[in-house]
Amino acid sequence: MAIDLRSCACGSGLRYARCCGLDLNTLSPPQATEPLRPLLAEASAALQKGEAERAEALVLRLLELAPAWEDALTLLYAVRRRQNKAAAAEVLLRRIVALNPNNFWATNELGLTLFQRGALAEAETYARN
Repeated sequence: MAIDLRSCACGSGLRYARCCGLDLNTLSPPQATEPLRPLLAEASAALQKGEAERAEALVLRLLELAPAWEDALTLLYAVRRRQNKAAAAEVLLRRIVALNPNNFWATNELGLTLFQRGALAEAETYARN
């Protein structure tokens, strides 16, 4: 079986199979990400120091191992926002909200993003949730 190494067309930087083509039924349980927490902390520290490329590389590696890890997706969202990659950032927000509709921050951020883009009807949907 060949592994598709192409990047996803959405611009997230992830492979299609780990991004828009991800089958949510094949994911590991959330507690499986615990051993990866030090790497997430390292990526977050790199971003805070202004080392966006290093943070990006680390978080992409994390998401290859745990593609639905909400904390890692949030960090990649922050990286994409810093890089002014609005479309990729929006895709990541949508993924976070799809994985956890009760994430107030992500739902609110997605609503604001849609509002700023002029997608008022869709923004209102997220504002009501």
